[in-house]
Amino acid sequence: MSEEPMKIRGEELKFPVDWEYRIIVDAAREENVRKEVEGCLRSHGISPTIHEGLHSGGGKYRTLKVPVTLLDRGMMDSLSADLAKIEGVKFLL
Repeated sequence: MSEEPMKIRGEELKFPVDWEYRIIVDAAREENVRKEVEGCLRSHGISPTIHEGLHSGGGKYRTLKVPVTLLDRGMMDSLSADLAKIEGVKFLL
C-alpha cells in the first residue's frame, strides 16, 4: 500500500524540502536540550544549526529553531521521532 502524500496548507509536500523545526523546550533544561538536539542532528548526518526563537511570557518555555533539509518522508519521520524523545522537549512543530 502506498503512503498518502503529506500536505501542508493544502499543498503536497515534495522532497527534498527545506524545513525549520520549532522545538518548544523547558527553559530550565534548555542547555542540556540544545546539546541533545545537536547530537541527534549529527546522528542523522545533519550539521547542527540552532537559532533562538520566542520565549514564553513567564519564561518557562523557549523555542529553538532548527533549519534542515529533509531528503524524504522516512528521514522526516525518523528525525521528528528522535527529536520528540529528548527529555525537556515539550512540543515539536
